[in-house]
Amino acid sequence: MNLLKFITPLNLHTEREKFLASNRYNPQFQYYWQNEDVEYTTQGDKLNLMKSIKDQTIDSIHEYAKHHFQMDNWEYVDLANQILSEKPLSLSTLPTNQIQRDFERVFNLFGLEEYSFKLVDKHGFSFRPNCHNKTLEMSKYASFQFFSIESEVKHEITHILRYENGVYNNIPRSDYYLATEEGLATYLQDLVTKDNYSLYQHSAEYIASKIGMKSSLREVYNYFISLGFEPELAWHRSSRHKFGFIDTSQPGDILKPAMYFSHSQKISKLTQDEILRLFVGKISLKDSEKYDKYFGRFDYGILKNYFFENE
Repeated sequence: MNLLKFITPLNLHTEREKFLASNRYNPQFQYYWQNEDVEYTTQGDKLNLMKSIKDQTIDSIHEYAKHHFQMDNWEYVDLANQILSEKPLSLSTLPTNQIQRDFERVFNLFGLEEYSFKLVDKHGFSFRPNCHNKTLEMSKYASFQFFSIESEVKHEITHILRYENGVYNNIPRSDYYLATEEGLATYLQDLVTKDNYSLYQHSAEYIASKIGMKSSLREVYNYFISLGFEPELAWHRSSRHKFGFIDTSQPGDILKPAMYFSHSQKISKLTQDEILRLFVGKISLKDSEKYDKYFGRFDYGILKNYFFENE
């Protein structure tokens, strides 16, 4: 069962308009499972998380989200606050055709000519790979105040390369692969050193989850604003902390946004070779111990040069 579909509000656009037109309003999100029976096809922490979301039991949501997204501790708070102590410059948004060309250039680099770039009229994300359909979707509402396009491409291509290698190598998706998946993509995105401030935004997301657990969406939004986020980006990010919640005036955070920064710090402790071994498929950090070297559809040298050319 698709957790992303389960927690994505159906009325995100209309609630955005109400929220941004007010200084007090907190959205009331709607979900498909409010009006229909749900047949669960999953198990473990994910099943318990989904049932807790349907019941809107905040303590249980936090408990199972911590396990599912592997957010059992908050060991990087001081580091995140240190990074947030200095606000970076805002970046200029490139035209969509330039963004498309940058993605297509990297598709060609890795021999992924079967993939296409698609601009979509959807809310709730900036980019989303649809590997089954060989497309990379970009929301027409995407905001890139702190993310360079180069860093965005590196993040999204990481997901695609791991998926395609998993198919090529016949390596099934690992249990709890997601934290490693997003931690790896985030680390490689943050590694871009020229005109890229994604580390700043990821640090903010990490702290915002701690705030969201005890605060409303409006308070999370105000936190992002206090860090210099533009209103549209602050809404985009704060709303994601409340995915799965109906009444966003209440405390509660899905914790997924904190996972990116937290697990990128774990990835940063690895060697380049250990990092590249994670590309054999959608495996978890723990499962990488099964593989003593990289192998797959994509050339090791091209992979290394692309991600670590600035090292």
